[in-house]
Amino acid sequence: MKIGVIGSGKFGIVLANIAAENGSQVLIYSRRPAEVDSINFTKKSLSGHIFSDQLKLQATNSSEDLNVCDVLIIALPSKDFRSCMENLKVDLTSKKLVSCTKGFEERTGMLMTEILAEDFSVKKEQLFVLSGPNLSKEMLHKELTGTVVAGDDQDFIEKFCLAIKNDYFIPFSNEDRYGVELGGAMKNIYAIISGYFHQKGVGENTIGFLLTKSLEEISIYSHARGANPSTFLGLSGVGDFFSTALSKDSRNYQFGQNLALGLSPEDSIVKLGDTVEGYLASKVVYEDTLKRGLNLKILNFLMKVYGGQVSRSDEKNILVTNNIESDIKFNF
Repeated sequence: MKIGVIGSGKFGIVLANIAAENGSQVLIYSRRPAEVDSINFTKKSLSGHIFSDQLKLQATNSSEDLNVCDVLIIALPSKDFRSCMENLKVDLTSKKLVSCTKGFEERTGMLMTEILAEDFSVKKEQLFVLSGPNLSKEMLHKELTGTVVAGDDQDFIEKFCLAIKNDYFIPFSNEDRYGVELGGAMKNIYAIISGYFHQKGVGENTIGFLLTKSLEEISIYSHARGANPSTFLGLSGVGDFFSTALSKDSRNYQFGQNLALGLSPEDSIVKLGDTVEGYLASKVVYEDTLKRGLNLKILNFLMKVYGGQVSRSDEKNILVTNNIESDIKFNF
């Protein structure tokens, strides 16, 4: 395959390296000239990753060069997604597009493949999502990692999975692109809750209860948007969620810890010095639940935390029910 990678962050770099090691011709697109020069002339990314001299891998800051690629892997932050795609001088309708971007667009509440389909006229048969518990730092150290590639064209998915599969990065296929993408976007919200309650020092029984019901809310909301609830039993659901919700390295988890210490959302973001995808996603999803008439208790609680309106009683009773409810809300 001729693979283009849009974005030269750590995740884009590690996917580019794996694809090139498997024999694909890889072109990394970056808007940073220094990054492009470093990769092309020293075989080293600015983040410190060193590429083998034997790889068919180059970088460019001219988006027109991506037109020679069959597949474009998009590894961008959600806040930059639309602006970057708008500035590309590429016929997107002629490519297979694999989005690795997790999150919602703040202004519209759209997922990234929804943006590509509705605003860039890309047919759904050309759209794919790659998602899972894929921490780039661990992948760079060749820790065993599973991922999911989802979309309608299963023949392409099989070929693409073979292009990125090695002995430590193991891709699986799925037909529910929407569910896989929603899982990747939603898990960041509930990782904030996990960080919050871990900082509060609650017991493991409570954490197990909380995370299970968090996954239920992810499934309920995603089902309301048209996803298959069973998708969330897989790597892009349970796997990605628990990896993020239990990782002290996760910015979303740390954001939740800061909220538990009494910081405002704004002050917490300043302290972290980086984007917190779950904060934006939670506001987008909350507004949509109001329109859909959904009552997600944990998400509602998080909104109260943002407003500084949470009492000890609220924390204690977040999962308490008045009636005996069914444990599992969906029949898979």
